[in-house]
Amino acid sequence: MLSFRQLEVFCAVMINGSISGAATQLGIAQPTVTNTIRRLEDILNTTLFDRSGARLKPTNVARQVFEASATSMSAFERLSETVTEVVRGQHSTFRMGVSPSVSQALAPRSLALFAKLRPGTRLRMDTLSMSQNRDYLWLAEGNCTVTIFPLDHPGITSFRVSSVGMVCVVPVGHRLSSQQSVSIHDIAEEPLIFFHPNTPHGKLVWQIFQDAGLQPNISIETRFAETAPYLMREGFGIALQDELTGLGVQSPGLKVLPLSETFRQPVLFHCHTHHEDDVDVIAARDCVRQAIAELGLPNEFARMNGRE
Repeated sequence: MLSFRQLEVFCAVMINGSISGAATQLGIAQPTVTNTIRRLEDILNTTLFDRSGARLKPTNVARQVFEASATSMSAFERLSETVTEVVRGQHSTFRMGVSPSVSQALAPRSLALFAKLRPGTRLRMDTLSMSQNRDYLWLAEGNCTVTIFPLDHPGITSFRVSSVGMVCVVPVGHRLSSQQSVSIHDIAEEPLIFFHPNTPHGKLVWQIFQDAGLQPNISIETRFAETAPYLMREGFGIALQDELTGLGVQSPGLKVLPLSETFRQPVLFHCHTHHEDDVDVIAARDCVRQAIAELGLPNEFARMNGRE
């Protein structure tokens, strides 16, 4: 059976690229690292590193194991920091977890408003993947999260605070840049910066094309929608993004156009059900609602789940 320590040592080797680097990072002897990796390979019945050269070369299996392990390791590190702060009486940091699109404009504005209400509180914004949000709240790593996708868990209370549509980002001077909005048929043949199909953005964009009976002309794939402007600058095409991500586009060389005839995604505020009445959580929720109003988004406040 795998142990946390084995995965910790494995991740250290992957990050440092060597046994010696991992040993230094973890403060243990090099033979301990070597033996731990060999034991892990025995348990998994596979080879994780090619040892034929001067440096360890991870196999394809090792890269996949690292991708699967890294998120949990990072979450445990954050939890350890929180526990240490609590024991030392230093737990005065308010943590807001956000999906990448929320991090562009909504979360910074919300936290700026919160800082005025709680000037003595340290603030932290954690950008999370979809899979990280539940543990972030359930394991008390953070106080709240704000996303554009639902969290279906009985121990989490969610509030709908607004909704956002989709936008199309094009370079200034593009044939569509003079329009006030575009339809999916306007961009059907355009080279498209596409997002990994397992991400919320990727699923959403794929669904839009499917609903229209169209096949996207994919120029390049990327995992994060926030990288699209940089790829656009290099001539890879245009991009479809949610409205919150579009609010973060500040480049004078790009234009953000509303995408017509697409459904709207809810903007959701989440907290642990036991913390729903916490004064700071309530204040943060109110600040998110105020930021939404300031950004010109609709007010759609409603409880989605949680206790009655």
